[in-house]
This record gives sequence, structure tokens and C-alpha cells, in this order.
Amino acid sequence: MGYAAQTAKTLALSRQKVFAHLVDFGGVGKLLPDDVESVQLRGEGIGSVRSIRLKGADGALEERLEAAVDEHVMSYSLIVNTVLPVENYHAVVVLTDAPGGGCHIQWSSNWVAKGAPEAEVRAMLEGLYGKLIDGIERVG
Repeated sequence: MGYAAQTAKTLALSRQKVFAHLVDFGGVGKLLPDDVESVQLRGEGIGSVRSIRLKGADGALEERLEAAVDEHVMSYSLIVNTVLPVENYHAVVVLTDAPGGGCHIQWSSNWVAKGAPEAEVRAMLEGLYGKLIDGIERVG
């Protein structure tokens, strides 16, 4: 079974550096400064929860860090959602060393569309993953 949404890109950054940005779970606002109003982090490491307020949106998102494995895989789940048109959301980010240097990142998720057509939700999420990946590249 494939993922419902997926974006991939090769970055001119080391896998270790990209992974460090991913597991800086409360630092997502640095990656999306134009979209994120605030982030509050509860706990640390696996099981930590970030509460994200988006600019111009009523409500918040809460995401839980589910896994961070060997600087290769990070996953998280959306556990409270009053903003996005999805439910049962889980994302997996896989990093591999790119031939010739750098890091290949694949950001994928499974979810159920809620209140919007599946194709619209897919396009929104794939655009979001692209912005997150570009943010990692920008902050280096």
C-alpha cells in the first residue's frame, strides 16, 4: 500500500543535519515562519507533543513524535486537529544518503480526508511538505 501524500527532494545537506531539524520537534516554526504563529512543546524526545497555531487559523494542531530512528526515519501523528481537513493522520519522513553527497528526503503520510475532497487534501499536504523541506534547506 502506498502513501496518500508524498513529496521527495534531494538536499545539499548531510543526513545528520536534516535529521537534527526534524527531531527539533518544537522548532517547526523556524521552517515555516510565514505560516506558524507559535509552537509550544511538551516533553522531549519520543512522545513529546507540539501544539502549533497557524497564522490566520482558528484552533490549533497537536502532533506527537512517534519515532526517531538512527538518523534515517522520523514519524509523527496528528492527535488534536481543529484546523486541517483530515483525520487519522500519520506522517513518516525517510532520509537516505544521496549518491554524490547530500541527503534525499521523502515526506509521506496516510490520512482520511474530512470535509474536503481527497485530491485537494493531497495537494495541500504535498505543498506543505515541500515548504517544510525548503525550510530545512533554507535554515541549513
